[in-house]
Amino acid sequence: MPVGRNKRLVVSVLLLSMVLVLGLATSCFGSEEGVPPFPDYYKIGWTAVNFFILFAILYKFGYTPVLNMMEQRTTTIESSLRHAEELRAEVEQMRREAQNNLSESRKEAQDIVARATKIAEESKNEIIAKAQADARLEKEKALAEIQAEKEQALTELRDTAASLAIMAAEKVLGRALTDADHQGMVKEFVKEAGDLLC
Repeated sequence: MPVGRNKRLVVSVLLLSMVLVLGLATSCFGSEEGVPPFPDYYKIGWTAVNFFILFAILYKFGYTPVLNMMEQRTTTIESSLRHAEELRAEVEQMRREAQNNLSESRKEAQDIVARATKIAEESKNEIIAKAQADARLEKEKALAEIQAEKEQALTELRDTAASLAIMAAEKVLGRALTDADHQGMVKEFVKEAGDLLC
């Protein structure tokens, strides 16, 4: 049996019971002696007819619209509950997606930081290696310049020493030396002095 029909049957039985009780109460209060010896079926019948006419009018213009309104309200509430459940499911899905996106973003950020750290470390090592290579080159260049300056100073010292020795020899010998004598003495002196100066 459908639910709407079951409700109507229950309401009808209740209303019929109320008509009977009201009819008996009316006949009791309507008599002058209190409780009549037998019920007044005429009054009960007219009360029932009036009640059913009133019931039909109320059913036609009151019960059906109220029932329709209650069914619409029930449908609206059920629809709202379904919609709320769908929204809750969507919000939960969005929350999970946001959580996953956040986790992925954190992982990407950590990867970026790790890559940046690695690149910075490699750059630091390259800069250090280049600086060390440049320092070695500068040191070798400076050593070469020092060696060249040293050789030049030794050569100048030898030449000066040779000139002084020749001048001393001219004074000792008391005569001027020829170019051949001069060159021979310079070579011999440079040979002997070179071994001492080095």
